[in-house]
Amino acid sequence: MRSFLHLLFVITMAAGVSACAHTARISSTIHKSWTAVRSTVSRPSKHKSNPALPPLRYAARTATLDVTFGLQVAGVAPLPDDFVPDMSRPPLWLQRGSAVGVIGTRTGKSVMLGFSGANLSRQRVVIEDYGAGAPGGRLLDVAASPDGHTLATVVAGASRDRLEVNLIDESSLSDTLRIANLDGEFNAAQLTWLSSGDIALATQAATPPASELTTETTTAAPVSGLYLITAGPPTSIRRLDGIKCPLSPLAFSPNDAFAVAQGTSTAPPQIIDVHAESCTGLPSGGPLQVLGWAPDSTAFLYRSADRNSVFRFDILAGRSATIAISSGAAAYASDGTIIALGSQELSWRRAVAEPMSRVKAQIALFDPHQSLTTINSLGFATQSALLAQSTMMFSQVSNDAIIDTAISGATGPVRLIIEYSYPARAAFVLAHGEVQGPVAISWSPDGKQIAIVDGDATHSILAVIAPPK
Repeated sequence: MRSFLHLLFVITMAAGVSACAHTARISSTIHKSWTAVRSTVSRPSKHKSNPALPPLRYAARTATLDVTFGLQVAGVAPLPDDFVPDMSRPPLWLQRGSAVGVIGTRTGKSVMLGFSGANLSRQRVVIEDYGAGAPGGRLLDVAASPDGHTLATVVAGASRDRLEVNLIDESSLSDTLRIANLDGEFNAAQLTWLSSGDIALATQAATPPASELTTETTTAAPVSGLYLITAGPPTSIRRLDGIKCPLSPLAFSPNDAFAVAQGTSTAPPQIIDVHAESCTGLPSGGPLQVLGWAPDSTAFLYRSADRNSVFRFDILAGRSATIAISSGAAAYASDGTIIALGSQELSWRRAVAEPMSRVKAQIALFDPHQSLTTINSLGFATQSALLAQSTMMFSQVSNDAIIDTAISGATGPVRLIIEYSYPARAAFVLAHGEVQGPVAISWSPDGKQIAIVDGDATHSILAVIAPPK
């Protein structure tokens, strides 16, 4: 059972605050009436010395986190010393959630390692440059099918004049099927497995040196753009010629009708209408990060790179609205409700003028169709600047969120990995530890487990944890 008593106790211990003077108690669930969470203070006896606090137990330890005692831990696997995980890529669930893939580099090559079995004890190379899954060259991107049984890879050919897209049966890595190829040299490519079963391929062609622009060549000129690949049989590839705007990392809507090009330093963000093959600019001129799409694909949440806040963009109305100031943690529940981490105490002015001020951490539930907002305190305070760095990973299957946030500790920021259950309206601290860098987190396909990759200066670890039921 999720308990705010446990949440506050872990937070207090993690922050290095003595509990000898009093014991804090917070209600175990959030009441449906959304009344404020209250704490009760019991005064210690003047005639008796306070007993020593028992050591805080934990279920497991990762590289930087203590996992809360009592949680089910499916496995904790140290990553190889010569492997550097890509912390911008969350763990990839394979084989319907029975295995986990971690993407990174090893001795200069792009690699995806797979972990499975009891305590994640079985390790293997799933994809590697010029090897498994990418026999023709250098791996640019990988995407898993919805059931996790098939992987799609896009590979820059060894001769650098061809882009290849392959399918791999995850249960038999030696079986690689090439389903598409493009001639020319490409700097980047992105794969997205769509709900329709098609695969979207976005490419960025390399710019030839100036000396080659005036020289005749027989090599095919690479063409940037968005392509749709039918995995077949039979296989086919089609370029969406009407999409002429410069592409950047794409976030597709649930119905595959739209995609947001999230922008780069040289390419402004765009909304792409896949069916109409058109592009529309966004009010935010700088890069943004899409946090989630509405289930009906009519709106999306995004975080602006220059404002550290969460906004909602309504595609039909063509305008943005502020959801949370000084936060990056928000998501859509399966019923369309917006769940956001923030604080009512913050205004735009205060967030800029007082970034180190302490504010109450709160969860807001917002129904965009009824303009109804309900708010509840999580029972702790943190600095505005730390709140701004928070993130949220959401499972549409279980309607649970994982919040990665931090509070001030005795020797520096302390990371809190908190599960928030939308159906139960309750929260639970899954793990905590000193902030030593980013963590990468993803939900299993059934919404029952999370995979976490973290690391310190010496090693990195993959852990699979089951939040409380």
